[in-house]
Amino acid sequence: METVKLKKEFIILGLIIVALSVYLFQRSGDRTRYTLPEVAALTASEITKIEITRAGQSVVLTRKDEQWVIEPPGVAAAPKSVQEMLEALTGLTLTALVAESKSYSLYELDDENKIHVKAWQDGRLRRELDIGKTAPSFRHTFVRLAGDDRVYHARDNFRFRFTGGPEELRDKTVLSFKRPDITAVRITSGNTEATFTRDKGADPGAPAPEEANLWKGPAGAAVNAARLNALLAALSDLTCEKFIPDRGKESFGRPVFSITLTGGKEHSLSIFAPSGTDAGEHPAVSSASDSPFVLAQDQAKTIMQDPGELIETGGKKEEKR
Repeated sequence: METVKLKKEFIILGLIIVALSVYLFQRSGDRTRYTLPEVAALTASEITKIEITRAGQSVVLTRKDEQWVIEPPGVAAAPKSVQEMLEALTGLTLTALVAESKSYSLYELDDENKIHVKAWQDGRLRRELDIGKTAPSFRHTFVRLAGDDRVYHARDNFRFRFTGGPEELRDKTVLSFKRPDITAVRITSGNTEATFTRDKGADPGAPAPEEANLWKGPAGAAVNAARLNALLAALSDLTCEKFIPDRGKESFGRPVFSITLTGGKEHSLSIFAPSGTDAGEHPAVSSASDSPFVLAQDQAKTIMQDPGELIETGGKKEEKR
């Protein structure tokens, strides 16, 4: 009897295993029984316009003469920010179907949270999608394609690339030049002014032992070349904290510090005393920016060198009097 009972238990167990295997196979088949939409190929060079809409607010970027501008007001966009958007749009790859229900708020694809993006090639719409939140894997982003109610996983985490507004996307470069081009530097700090000159054939970035002799101060004085070159490095690709709207460049009065750099062309920067409640923000204007802007306190401190500190006497820094 025990043998018969044991055989029945084995048979029942076997039937359960078979039924469970069939069930799991069917569920697996159901999960993969779909075809992902084909995303048309698109290259960065083909895209001429990007429109980003979030909560009813839109930002439009257009490419003009190989430069991207924010419309309106027609100011330059930060190249790195635009490049990151182009990479996300051209590299869009769907990896899985996530949901066919319309519970979009779960994925931040509802009207309140989604980021709607369109990309054109001239007048032709080439890419349109809604961007939701980052997936729990942090390697995917929830998206919806135009004309498709389903939610998909897209490869990579890229929502953050489209969250900036006009101010965040604006190119904040306010001074740019090649250091080897600079042959003269004129610094005015308060009532003190000094001009430093360099031989045209000398490269201020070259770490040569005789570097201190490449620059000359007033009346041929020796110069602390390392310090002067560090100043040029800080200025050569200067970016601001933010721009100051609704004020002209001439509305700040007399600067507390100004510097003019001469080479192939002339570059200038003027820094003014802090104004308003934030004593750490210095208003400034430059030859490369049509708008006044703000420099952070650490930036201003690095740039606002006392001309006397750059001059050496007898191998020693000139003492202040």
